[in-house]
Amino acid sequence: MPTDLGLQEHRLDGEEYLEVIDEFMEAVYTRWPHVIVQFEDFQSKWAFKLLQRYRNNYRMFNDDVQGTAGVALAGLLGAVRAQGRPMIDFPKMKIVVAGAGSAGIGVLNAARKTMARMLGNTEIAFESARSQFWVVDAKVPELLWEFYEMLCRGIF
Repeated sequence: MPTDLGLQEHRLDGEEYLEVIDEFMEAVYTRWPHVIVQFEDFQSKWAFKLLQRYRNNYRMFNDDVQGTAGVALAGLLGAVRAQGRPMIDFPKMKIVVAGAGSAGIGVLNAARKTMARMLGNTEIAFESARSQFWVVDAKVPELLWEFYEMLCRGIF
């Protein structure tokens, strides 16, 4: 039976946390300029912020946000095909996302963008796509609201 209780220190947060991640990213890309960094199991509050922070400077992805979203989107589009329906029916589907963590919101974001592209990639298309989703998460309603506001402002 494992007895490791972890590091008995408080987790870094705020600017101190970002400084450590910045230093890591710079060191990795200095040593291996062509590397792709995979973020895995980062806290939800950091997952999207770090993607935004590094998106123009480094090749990287967050597996919880983008990897899960890619697989889920393939499954959703496969479900349309399995029903014998045309792909253009995808933007008409109502989708319930269980969980407002980084993976759930990543799935929502990928599916919403795909729907909007299928509808013409206009502001009206994005509004129409946004209305197709329900997110259920009993544990963190304030986090859900923060992500929803970010989606509405087009941050993702």
